[in-house]
Amino acid sequence: MKPSNHTVRLSPADTAAVHAAVAELADHAFGLADRIAGAVARALADRAAPRRTDLGPVEPLVVPVLGDRSQPVQGAGFVAAPGVLRDAEWWLEWFACDTDGRPQRLVTHSEPQAIGFYDYEHLPWFVVPRETGGRHVTGPYVDYLCTEEYTLTFTVPVLVGGDFRGVAGADIAVKNAEQALLPSLRACGSGVAVVNNFGRILSSNSGRHLCGDLLDGVAFDVLPDDQRVGDLPLAVVPLA
Repeated sequence: MKPSNHTVRLSPADTAAVHAAVAELADHAFGLADRIAGAVARALADRAAPRRTDLGPVEPLVVPVLGDRSQPVQGAGFVAAPGVLRDAEWWLEWFACDTDGRPQRLVTHSEPQAIGFYDYEHLPWFVVPRETGGRHVTGPYVDYLCTEEYTLTFTVPVLVGGDFRGVAGADIAVKNAEQALLPSLRACGSGVAVVNNFGRILSSNSGRHLCGDLLDGVAFDVLPDDQRVGDLPLAVVPLA
């Protein structure tokens, strides 16, 4: 059987700039997520029965970032584990840019019996940090809650005394990610794509391989380390 072209080894020299661009994008999003996580952990540390008002430190961290049009994050905040807050069984302390680019608090249905209730407990951006204790990138996926656009969500666990209290995170629209990645992709001497661990394309330097397309034959777990982007579920692979 002919091996998949996606397992062909790329030259690290050819893809170094792409790896650096992806890592820089992730560092920006995770940097904000880590700051939110730290602020929330400190706010909840001395609260036996925390309430939504205890999440006040989130807004002043997020809103100035969202107001900066030169950076790629378009949504960020804290998502509480069910039962953590006394006055809300489920809660998203989340802020996102509206259609005019203005930061706004996200309003969701937080009661399980309500029509349109947003059950996030089983979504990857929540589950993976909860189960692994590590950071995670979810996407590209269509974010029907906030923007209805292809999105990447970067999340980290929020721990208080070793106990999981929720996740802090940041959203980057794929259109913003592509803008940041395209210069390095175009500089590659061959066709390459940035994919997630399911082989779904985030961005590529080929007009035939678009965001959201699924590449057959991508065996993420056996890709060479220099094609994978650190500990993230992202990699650079060759195109046929």
